[in-house]
Amino acid sequence: PSLTSGTTKNVSRAFYTNSNYYVFLRLFQILYERFNKLRELGPECQSRAIQAHQAQSVATKLGLRQQVDVLKPYDLEHTDYYSIFLELVDQFLQGQLESNSFDEAMRVMYGINAYRILTVDKVVQAASKNIQTLVSDARCIDILELFTALPAVHEQSPLRSHIAYRMKVEALVGADEHVFRVDYLYDSQTMTMQLLRREDVTLDEAVTEEERWAYYVDSYVLFEPTEGVPQLHGDRPRPYLRRHLHADECDYVISSRSNLEIKIAVNTYKLCFLTGTEDIYANHSRRARVASDEAAKAACEEQWEGRTR
Repeated sequence: PSLTSGTTKNVSRAFYTNSNYYVFLRLFQILYERFNKLRELGPECQSRAIQAHQAQSVATKLGLRQQVDVLKPYDLEHTDYYSIFLELVDQFLQGQLESNSFDEAMRVMYGINAYRILTVDKVVQAASKNIQTLVSDARCIDILELFTALPAVHEQSPLRSHIAYRMKVEALVGADEHVFRVDYLYDSQTMTMQLLRREDVTLDEAVTEEERWAYYVDSYVLFEPTEGVPQLHGDRPRPYLRRHLHADECDYVISSRSNLEIKIAVNTYKLCFLTGTEDIYANHSRRARVASDEAAKAACEEQWEGRTR
């Protein structure tokens, strides 16, 4: 995306995803690197082939070096190698060219560098199967819909946006699978991939005490679990007592007000509640004992308003 802040600048948009998208992007990266390398080697290999042809080696003079049938329609001295390569790859993938003929043509054109592309059919086949998973698997579809629906999360976004986005993806992929973060860096034209385990922090950029404190606070204020803090599992104590939960109370008359303010110490992370601030929560249904009586509800609400004014 292109964001405007004084001047237009391309920034990296983060994509939090699962292993299926990671595998596809990795296969795409492999294909791109191999094609790009042969594109760069094309002029050099072509120049070397022209020089060898002009030198008229003994094998050429005696007619012992035969030209590959697949390459006979092409003028190898004046046609760009990469253009020929793309046509041969297209024929090979469509089944119009046998594997042996394709391999032989690549070795004639690129010599010892031909190994980079001899397995192109297997890489494309693996990528095709992975695409079928991406368009049919419910989790993959949900991850893509989440990516397109959410506001862009990029390198300039606040930490809260990254954590919230990551937590939503973790909820989609489930507890048995890791999350990957994919970024494309426009300045260096580089795609980066990062494996994020459950215990890993989303952004490992905090260096100083102040930065780590700000990271903790940003994570603490979210509804999602605070990063870097061990979560409650198994039989560990919980903040609410189960015996205080009454299953028979279905109709609640509730009033609440949130005005509590806290400060977090930079060095000790100790919570300090500010004087004169408080959170208020009242369940009138327990006090009234007649939650279905509209008059009782109105009386409770009126009494509540009078106390909190």
